[in-house]
Amino acid sequence: MSPFLKSKINFYYLVSMTALLFIHNYNFSPYTITPSTMASGDITISRFIELLFSNSLLRFRMALLMTISGYLLANSRYTNYFELIIAKFKNLVVPYILISVIGLLVTFIFEITLFGFHNTTTTGMLGKSIWSFNFKDFIKYLFITPVAFQLWYIKTIFIFAILSPVIRLGLSKSPLMLFGPVFIIWMFTNYIGGGQSDRAYIFYLFGYYLRMYNIDIQKPMKGFRPLYSLYIFIAIALLRTGLAFTTLGYYFNIRYVLTILFKMNEIFGMYAAWFCFESLVRLVNTKNWYKYVSGSSFFIYAFHAPIINFLSQYLQWKNWYQVPNAHILLFTGLPVITILFLFGVDNIVKVVFPKFYLILTGGRGIEASMNTKSFTFKRESHYVNLIRFDTAA
Repeated sequence: MSPFLKSKINFYYLVSMTALLFIHNYNFSPYTITPSTMASGDITISRFIELLFSNSLLRFRMALLMTISGYLLANSRYTNYFELIIAKFKNLVVPYILISVIGLLVTFIFEITLFGFHNTTTTGMLGKSIWSFNFKDFIKYLFITPVAFQLWYIKTIFIFAILSPVIRLGLSKSPLMLFGPVFIIWMFTNYIGGGQSDRAYIFYLFGYYLRMYNIDIQKPMKGFRPLYSLYIFIAIALLRTGLAFTTLGYYFNIRYVLTILFKMNEIFGMYAAWFCFESLVRLVNTKNWYKYVSGSSFFIYAFHAPIINFLSQYLQWKNWYQVPNAHILLFTGLPVITILFLFGVDNIVKVVFPKFYLILTGGRGIEASMNTKSFTFKRESHYVNLIRFDTAA
């Protein structure tokens, strides 16, 4: 893998992780947005901008991230399947469990400091207080549906690592037979139920396919300039957002149209993002601040929820969103504050608890840290030796 391709992957990893905070910080009702979400209330500039970014312009991130993850797994150079699973367990499952535990601790802190003891209604994230948890609840929120709900991504790519022999066999024998079912899932998951992980399967397999068949991902398709894709992507995003505010739903189910346009946006957005901003990737990689910041991307991803969700919910409870222009200010401000806070915590933990940090993050962020004089990680670290670049996703 060329140095530029590595830097490009790291760049979009950071972009995807930071974009996630804005998606999770959408603060108009309904607060949980899906590909078919219709906007509630009258159209305003603030409502339009938030929905445009949260549910259209930034939504390519999952498709691109899963494609990269599949590509990196196919690029792995482990000597055997057992070695792969051990490495993935250390850099995926162990962080998953530790982050889940910390997520519950954060929930506990918010519960006793902001919402009060034994509060089962205003915290909202779990629907019940940690004080009332039984054994099954702890198992559920530690291993199955953690309060740090973004961990579905880690769980999904670990499952794909387990299934990697089946994936490789299927793609080598009959790619169409493997892509067929996941294409159907991708197309219809929002109509029959299902979540983000169901929509992610096809992109992971696509990334695996690209690397397995040595398709050059540095060159765009002939006859289709990336800039065209960018124009289409922006046009669809504007159209989707406008349709979400229309009353056409009274005459036919506009949600199906929104969902189809969403899936088109994923494809065009991923293609445009990957090829249209190479000059920007080259530019930021010459900046020392970028090398310093990029090492914190996983930490920001891992711990932004439930922090940003509790902050938003608390401000809702205190009627901050009733202040004029508060929605758009908090939509942009809370992610920035959360990023800065987690960036600071990330660097403190790196310095004060370096071994724990390596375990907690699965070795992510190490390369960037090695390039700064502030940290003293050693390349001969046992964990660094176990975790190569291909596990970075």
